[in-house]
Amino acid sequence: MNSERVSHKTFDRMFTGAATVAVGLAIAAGFWVLGTPGRQRDIAADRQRLQDVAAIAQRLHDRYLAETNSFELPTTLDPNELRNDPLTNQPYEYERLGDRTFELCATFDTDSSTHRLRNTNFNPDAARWQHPQGRHCFEFEVTEYPDLAN
Repeated sequence: MNSERVSHKTFDRMFTGAATVAVGLAIAAGFWVLGTPGRQRDIAADRQRLQDVAAIAQRLHDRYLAETNSFELPTTLDPNELRNDPLTNQPYEYERLGDRTFELCATFDTDSSTHRLRNTNFNPDAARWQHPQGRHCFEFEVTEYPDLAN
């Protein structure tokens, strides 16, 4: 009887140890697959930067459609038209390259090739939004709608 109790205690301890190891491995696998909370914040900030850049470009495209014959790209954007980086609160960079082309630049915390932005199989335009870590500029033609596919 006493040896049966010892056997149950041993089993309980082994089961507790195995369950603890399994939970630890599951948590480690979660961080490995999803990244740390800091990395997820960086990815979310980069997604916001892409949405901001797309919104600025879309606004210029809308102005072009409204004033097709008389539209000229501005040399600088009105501060009310520019959005600010979600973390640094600095405005994104705008530069007019030609009569119909311009670029918008942002500084990214992550390299988009290390995480999935969009499904490029369903939307080939999603590839244009790939960016490296650091400062990157996107070139736009004001006559084309800059679709940031969702």
